[in-house]
Amino acid sequence: MRNPLSLIMPLLFIAGAAHAESEPDYLQEFPVVLSAARLNQPLSEAPNAMTVIDRAMITASGFRSLPDVFQLVPSMYVSYYKGSQPIVSYHGSFDQFARSMQVLIDGRSVYMPPSNMVDWAALPITLSDIERIEVIRGPAAASYGANSVHGVINIITRDAGAQHGSSVAITRGTKGINDVQGQFGAHSEKFDYRMTMAYTADNGFDHRTASYLPSRAQANLNNSNDSNQARLLNYRGTYYPNNRDSFDVQMGANRDVQGTGEPARMNAANPFHDLMINNSFQMLTWLHQTDSQNEIKLNVSHTRNATRENLTLLTPPSIPTPQAFTQAIAADRLLLTAQHTLALSTSNRLVYGAEIAQEKVANYSTFATRQPLVLSNQITLPSTRVFAHDEHFFTSSLLGNLGAMWEDDGMGHQQVSPRSSLNYHITPEHTLRMGASIAYRSPALTENYNAVASPYPFGDRFIASGSSLNLHSEKLLSREIGYLGQFNQHATTLDVRLFSDQFGQIIYFDNANSVFKNGVTGGFTGFETTLKHSVSRDTNLTLNWGREFVRSNTQALLNFGDRLAMSLPTNVISALWSQNFSNSFTYSISYYQQSSAVGTYSPAYDTQPFHRRVDLRLAQGFKALLGVDGEVAFVVQNLFKDNYTEYVAKNVFNQRSYVTVKLDF
Repeated sequence: MRNPLSLIMPLLFIAGAAHAESEPDYLQEFPVVLSAARLNQPLSEAPNAMTVIDRAMITASGFRSLPDVFQLVPSMYVSYYKGSQPIVSYHGSFDQFARSMQVLIDGRSVYMPPSNMVDWAALPITLSDIERIEVIRGPAAASYGANSVHGVINIITRDAGAQHGSSVAITRGTKGINDVQGQFGAHSEKFDYRMTMAYTADNGFDHRTASYLPSRAQANLNNSNDSNQARLLNYRGTYYPNNRDSFDVQMGANRDVQGTGEPARMNAANPFHDLMINNSFQMLTWLHQTDSQNEIKLNVSHTRNATRENLTLLTPPSIPTPQAFTQAIAADRLLLTAQHTLALSTSNRLVYGAEIAQEKVANYSTFATRQPLVLSNQITLPSTRVFAHDEHFFTSSLLGNLGAMWEDDGMGHQQVSPRSSLNYHITPEHTLRMGASIAYRSPALTENYNAVASPYPFGDRFIASGSSLNLHSEKLLSREIGYLGQFNQHATTLDVRLFSDQFGQIIYFDNANSVFKNGVTGGFTGFETTLKHSVSRDTNLTLNWGREFVRSNTQALLNFGDRLAMSLPTNVISALWSQNFSNSFTYSISYYQQSSAVGTYSPAYDTQPFHRRVDLRLAQGFKALLGVDGEVAFVVQNLFKDNYTEYVAKNVFNQRSYVTVKLDF
């Protein structure tokens, strides 16, 4: 079959050229980023390669769920273990938990114990709450500590004063898509606020049978239970007592009900049932500006994630009554951060600070009782971090970034994660960057303390049973060379990154001995590129391509090829074209392509084959219609019906479509 993109792109360029002005009137410029070094920096001065996804790109993509947006990041792997259980990972995914990438919302980590994963479906946030997303492509442990081994996603939400008045959006579509959202807010001289309430629902994936699959997989394909219904609320308010201080309050809650389990005849221990997840957070930030270059920030936050499953198990004929029981676990994180940013001179800035965290996990059956951490059914884990980063201009063209973090993860690991980079501005529009860093990932509680008889329950994703003591932190040494170019005469920017990452002490599950061990070693090498081009003020194109290779010793450890290499798609490609017209009509078309992959611990029949997909979004805005502004948008995903399977063979992504009507009051 001919590549669909080759059919579409020429038509788009013709349409764009007809609409373009004689000279570029909209220049592509590098954005200012906040996340890489905890400093406000132009992208060309950041110590890491970064991708910035703004509101316009999120809207143009047509996506309705947050994880899908990361398909617009080069080399980012996005897939689904279940319809409501996404996998988002940079450098592929060693398993479905994707434990090696930190995820933040306004600087608050949502990377939760005990499994050290992000429960994407339970986050109390909608796409319309997001101002932009900054993705650090590469280790950032010097700024964010352990578990930032492969990268960091920082989701930056809209300011409290960004919502003026009220809006309502309703989405209906195939696959049971049924979303409702309401937002309202106000802005004043001293106080701003906004609030979002939303309900989202869908039926998950389509399913198929395949005669070549083993009988167990064959029987399971048409019997998956992966629907999802979520209700969420979030609030943000900011108080400005004077022109130097601000107090920002954020809070939110989400209740998510996920269909999970397998047909009872296939798995008596995991029949069809609901997984109920309650997620909540509260955060207070005080920001004091001493002057234009110096500030003090204090932040305290609390995050809670609680899961509960009620199961009724099949029983032998000798026991006539089915056995019912409940599995439940709750994780809490309390975090206090103090940060000071100051200008030491006109050419030198420093940011430093400390974090104190306490994590608690409560469950009566999951963890083996081991002192001193485990007291009855609860683990309490304190941790401490101290960080500093210095930005220094040696000359107007040569910039150095040097930073490090020391941390004690509370499990007996104390480590220092350094990072350094040199950015050379060949001209103000063209920059070369060289950098190196060392990063660590601390063992998850379920890796270090999981009881053999009681694997951690999480719907279908049961963590392997295994008892492990004295696991070491995983370690990664990363080196990269990057180029950033701004071609104003062509309204184009180009970002290229070459990298080589060496890793060791990676934790894997030794099935023969039912134990987690350190032992996987190897390396990632590859390149990534992003090209952004503005045909005109209203016509934009973004192209992303990541090509990556991995080698490891997993063949010797897991006895079946280089399983880590097999889990990494060699090529990941995305393209997004968007165009606005003067009559408030917009359209966008996107293309996604990924090489084949299979999870490290997945059976052969769960191979995710090479696939590609084209999405289309059409939208018509209207103003002052009966005193109401709004928009009607129509989205088709998988326009050409190139049906493909996700992380497991039973998840089939067929064509789906939906309509959204949004009204602003």
